[in-house]
Amino acid sequence: MTETAIQGIITGVLMGMIYALIALGISIIFGVMNVVNFAHGDFVMFSMYLSYVLGTALVWDAVQTPLLTFPILLIFGLIVYYLIIDRTLRQLYVVQLAATVGLQIMMRAAALVIWRGQPRALQYSFIQGNFEIFGFQVLTSRFVAAVISLIFIAAVAYFMNKTWAGAAMRAASDDLDAATLMGVNYHRTYALTFALGSALTAIAGGLLMSFQQTDPVGGIRFGFLSWCVLALAGLGSIPGLIAAGAIVGVAESLQVTFFNPQGRLLAVYAIFILVLWLKPRGLFGRK
Repeated sequence: MTETAIQGIITGVLMGMIYALIALGISIIFGVMNVVNFAHGDFVMFSMYLSYVLGTALVWDAVQTPLLTFPILLIFGLIVYYLIIDRTLRQLYVVQLAATVGLQIMMRAAALVIWRGQPRALQYSFIQGNFEIFGFQVLTSRFVAAVISLIFIAAVAYFMNKTWAGAAMRAASDDLDAATLMGVNYHRTYALTFALGSALTAIAGGLLMSFQQTDPVGGIRFGFLSWCVLALAGLGSIPGLIAAGAIVGVAESLQVTFFNPQGRLLAVYAIFILVLWLKPRGLFGRK
């Protein structure tokens, strides 16, 4: 029992790093722009399908596809911002919700039309297999995905703290009016914010496709999980996102290991509700 639990914890922590990377995109968009993007999980689904298409057409491994899908999602994020999000910024909050829910439905319907309802997966990845640490089996695909996720999370943290564009994004998050008076162009800053948050799903999508399949409704799960991670972490703490991702990953893994796999998100939502009840700002949030 103990060995099984430890094995589940290891798997959950590794998966949690991917969830933290996905949630980082939502954290940036919501924290800077105060926009709730309900379509974020479907961006992950779309990225996974792009990885499938490019991996099949170019005979690339799934972990290589973000070299192309990242710029594609960056451009797609810019298009979505200027066509949809920018027009809702000065509108009632419910307009933003309706716009992103509509985008979610449109992306899901487009995936159904293009790829039908059949799940898609790449047949092989060079990071398949497993290795042993202290007698416990670690899947190579999960380990590599976790390491790459942490690298990109660290890169985003560096960008936010050490570059002018990142400083502009943080300033817009803290006080948009003051940032504008100091010369920050909020339209460009918001466009970069939304594009970067969207493009991070390309990294997660490529990593996920190295060991699982995707389908048109897969975005629902990733959307809910990313919001749970963000709610647990709170805004403004990237280390908090990593810790919250690990908590969510472990809760999901242990639920699958010891209880009904069909209710894999039950433990996640229970923790989510408990934290919102006891600490609404999240476990690590600064605002």
